[in-house]
Amino acid sequence: MSQIKTTLSLTFSVCALGIAIYNQVARPPTLATGPDYPESPTSQSTQNGSHVVSLQGENVPGQADIKQLTEQIHYLQERVLELENRAFANPMSPASLEESVLAILEEKEQQERAAHRESNPVYGFYEDLPDDYEMRLKTDPEYADKLSRQLQQTVLNESLPVIDRLSAMGQLQMNMYVLNRTQMDTMSYDTVDAVIKISRGQYEDKLRVQALDVVAQTPVVDARIARSLLDIVEKESNDYMRATAAEGLMSQYYQANDEQYPGLKRQLANDILKLYNNDVDNQVYNLMQRMIGDEELLEQIRKDANK
Repeated sequence: MSQIKTTLSLTFSVCALGIAIYNQVARPPTLATGPDYPESPTSQSTQNGSHVVSLQGENVPGQADIKQLTEQIHYLQERVLELENRAFANPMSPASLEESVLAILEEKEQQERAAHRESNPVYGFYEDLPDDYEMRLKTDPEYADKLSRQLQQTVLNESLPVIDRLSAMGQLQMNMYVLNRTQMDTMSYDTVDAVIKISRGQYEDKLRVQALDVVAQTPVVDARIARSLLDIVEKESNDYMRATAAEGLMSQYYQANDEQYPGLKRQLANDILKLYNNDVDNQVYNLMQRMIGDEELLEQIRKDANK
């Protein structure tokens, strides 16, 4: 590319020199006029003619100047030809050019993926999924089961980076949605509890918040999960996390039923009323007011608490 630019520059230089010579040789002479020539028209014409000859003698370059300019043009022409030959001796094939462009685009895409994973670790896995991922989950049960178990093991493995564990949890929950399931063996209490522990651990706030986000609406209903969420509402200093935990507690209440979880709905109703009736922490009271929303639901919670 730099050679092509140099070639163009030299070509323009040649053109400029040619134009300069043409202007010097072909420019019409300027007649002298003015108050310095008061003679009669005949005399004035004669004197003007002499003056014109004098001007031409001053402005027209001599033979030496023309020869020098001509040599410069020839030199520049030779340089243009040389650079053209050098630039196109081994031209880049269309395939090579395409490969170079694709390599640059791929590098940029990888940088964008890394930035996305960094900003949103729970769902960073989206960037690396193959195009047929969802269809393969739906049509290949063996693949879906094997992948789910691998993801569960990643979530449970405390020696792995937290970002990898959260990403595995996000992918595991997405798989449940793709397969239209509300229950999976790999989405167990242990799996959810491992992520709740991350939300309560000594990590940066971004990781703690995203860990709680990914499990607050979990389809896994368990009294131990409910207790953890209750504890977060009561003790967490981050207002967003308290609100998220309160939503999770309400979700546990809505999903619980006496047939599958005997006594759990009553316990959850009592826990919710405990937070609602909090007369020490107004923030908790206001939060639970927003969660419950209306008197009808509040009355139902009271009934379930007294069963």
